[in-house]
Amino acid sequence: MSATMRQDFTPSRPVSMQQKLLQQQQLHQHYNVKPITIRTNSMNLPGFSQPRSQSRFARILQYGQQLANKVKRYHRIRTRRGGYESNWYRLTAALLILVAFFAITRLFSSITSFRFSRSSRLGPRMAETLQAVESLSYVSSTGSVVTLDKDKLFSGVRRSKQYQGSRIRRQIMDNQKDPIIRVVNADSLDEALRLKRQGYKPIVLDMANREFPGGDYRADGTTQEAGLFLRTNLYHQDKNEFMDRPEWMSFLAMAPLRNPPLVPNQANEMILGDRATIITKKKIQNMFRIALDNGHDAIVLSAFGCGRLHNPAESVANIFKEVIHTNYMGGVKKGRTFGEIVFAITDYTSLDSDLPANHNYKTFKEVIESPYIVGEEEGSES
Repeated sequence: MSATMRQDFTPSRPVSMQQKLLQQQQLHQHYNVKPITIRTNSMNLPGFSQPRSQSRFARILQYGQQLANKVKRYHRIRTRRGGYESNWYRLTAALLILVAFFAITRLFSSITSFRFSRSSRLGPRMAETLQAVESLSYVSSTGSVVTLDKDKLFSGVRRSKQYQGSRIRRQIMDNQKDPIIRVVNADSLDEALRLKRQGYKPIVLDMANREFPGGDYRADGTTQEAGLFLRTNLYHQDKNEFMDRPEWMSFLAMAPLRNPPLVPNQANEMILGDRATIITKKKIQNMFRIALDNGHDAIVLSAFGCGRLHNPAESVANIFKEVIHTNYMGGVKKGRTFGEIVFAITDYTSLDSDLPANHNYKTFKEVIESPYIVGEEEGSES
């Protein structure tokens, strides 16, 4: 009787990762076993349901968890080592945590501090204007307390309109005079107040900033729109003093083109391109239509987009002149027009140009006051 003895492979207990891998290889060779990896996502057998794909948010969370595990593993390996390398790692980690803390604190404070420190971030004139509007009162230069009408302020806000397109019809008049056209080197509000004292109902063009309403008004800026922000809803005198009686005025906000494409003309001077000319002309036509649609008989304009926005003054002045002489002169059975059209243009010094400060004023005065030559093709509007 013979007996067969089976001798199994019994390896010793591994003490390191290398010995553990060696033990697995010996087991595979002894039992002739090959490891198999089953991926359930790739199985397409009856009875196996395909798992739903993870959402983007779930994938982001999974990636964040994997990244956190890597950081923990790296941190554990670094801190186990002693000496100079461990101390350097701890110091670097502490500095990174401090930098992240200060960055988050700065971001949070910049978001929440606007409400609490708004007056400290404003220029002195803008801070006074906002304080007067919020408190509905101010002290004039003579020492008297002037109270603002709250209902009148809110009614002006409620009556504001936003126009889209140019579908505005003009009333046909039997007979009317040509408008008085003037180009002056003065402030827009000063001219509007002069027209109001003469019995007109003027409206003032606000050359609006498309990206940042008001432009640099917070720093008491020098742009035309910033000046309007600084002086309304109440009017400042030349010495930054409040008036004894507030004046009420209507405004029309229209954003000019910023850095439009320019092309050279026959005299090798840079002028607006064809598309920019068409867009600017439509904007100017809408100015007059909106003003007449709201019952105004006088309008105060300016060098629309010239200066900081780099619109050529000669091109813009010629477009204004063409629109006025083509569609807004007097006569019999013509659309209602204005009693006076004023171009109030102040001096402006450009930091990126060598043009004189009064270049826009001189150019507009020369173009507007020169005789208008009727072209072969003229546009018309209803």
